[in-house]
Amino acid sequence: MRENNIHKISKFFAAGLLATSAHYAVLFILFDGMGIELVVATSIGALMGGIVNYLINYFYTFDSQRRHLLAGGTFFLVASTGLALNALVVMLAFHLLALTALVAQLSATLIAFAWNYLAHRRWTF
Repeated sequence: MRENNIHKISKFFAAGLLATSAHYAVLFILFDGMGIELVVATSIGALMGGIVNYLINYFYTFDSQRRHLLAGGTFFLVASTGLALNALVVMLAFHLLALTALVAQLSATLIAFAWNYLAHRRWTF
């Protein structure tokens, strides 16, 4: 059982790397390339990363048999909370603590990763 959890966490982490890459690519294109405000840019990036994350986790990480309507609805409810956490941490770290955009986003990513894994494992897949 423990080995299965480690395997799932590893797969979830790999899926998260791909989703986070999509998130960060959109974020920095919007923020650095287009001058869109950081919290808005990271929220749009997180939405794009969420779509990538759902597809990979549904088919690969958890090999879910749940119907997309049920799994997708739960996924996006959990992901919306993760998106809100991400935006809040970025806003506080960047605007209040005056951390760089990258450090603010990395901090938010760590918090969102923990929330997303625990919640998706329990409720989504």
